[in-house]
Amino acid sequence: MTTFAKTLLGFLFAFSSLSTAAPVGFSKVGNKAIAEENVVFKYQSSDGTIELQCTHVFDKPELSDWDVWCGKGTKWLRQFRVHFLVRHYENRGAQRSAFEVLYWVIDRNQPMSKAFSSTSSWVQFKNLSTLESMSFSQGVENDYAYLTVELKP
Repeated sequence: MTTFAKTLLGFLFAFSSLSTAAPVGFSKVGNKAIAEENVVFKYQSSDGTIELQCTHVFDKPELSDWDVWCGKGTKWLRQFRVHFLVRHYENRGAQRSAFEVLYWVIDRNQPMSKAFSSTSSWVQFKNLSTLESMSFSQGVENDYAYLTVELKP
């Protein structure tokens, strides 16, 4: 592993526990348990002409890191390292819940650089909701394509 790759992994590990501040009145309940069978990744070109089936392995659950391969067995093989973490928060006084989602993608098809794509999102509910599903997309390959993750716990 190159020095840069080690530095990048260290950076991701250090910042994987950081987040934007929780909404006022909300307290962290914990990280949402995610099983491999409850997650689907999909690769699609921005113009919709290419859609690739993806497989994945929850490589480092303690770091919320996944290895994702899209288009295995085709000339379109794409490889990604994904950090996907969902944190659950509640505001007991107001009987409300929220989820924070960290979705970061490293494109392993490109030469390693200091650039990678990331999204941190908050979803808030007016009640104590149970999560049915959520889906997020991250632009890859200079936004010529998207890697979508869908979670159905």
